Amino acid sequence: MDDTLPSIPVPRRLETGFQAWQATIGYISAEHSPDALLTLTAYPLENGDVGWKAAASWATFTEESPDMTSLPDALRGLWREVDRHHTIFKSLEAALKKPVNYKDEQWLDNETQKSLDSLIQVIQKAFGADWRLVIVYQPVANPNARVQARLIARRDSVNSGGRGATLREACQLLYRNAATEF
Repeated sequence: MDDTLPSIPVPRRLETGFQAWQATIGYISAEHSPDALLTLTAYPLENGDVGWKAAASWATFTEESPDMTSLPDALRGLWREVDRHHTIFKSLEAALKKPVNYKDEQWLDNETQKSLDSLIQVIQKAFGADWRLVIVYQPVANPNARVQARLIARRDSVNSGGRGATLREACQLLYRNAATEF
């Protein structure tokens, strides 16, 4: 049997769920609407824990996963909403990058998770129950501006931000820019 069977390499699964979301928003931007955004919001809950809301928006559409108790739950819930109401991917190959089947510890790489956790801990200590952290990913041409992080606290009297090519860079710059407020 000398027949050669053609095989098409399967695209590699992205390392983290956040990267899969970035790829999905990039796909939406390229294939559906260039104004696609992924927005994550962290905020204090009454019991002292951190609540999370995830939202994806493009064109006239917005899907949300509000009031979740973890970032992974918010991102999972957001995909369920997007997938329930929209057909995003136009091919099976593109659909392989969708943000599903990541374990809790696979949504961010270790260094990014540490940076985000540290930032939130400092924010909680400095502002108690009066803060929110907004993170926006938009697949813009300038890679240094793709991820934006903004701290809003003390009844909107504190408003500091940071931008970067990665979530970790944006969080680190936000921390430096808001240092005097801490």
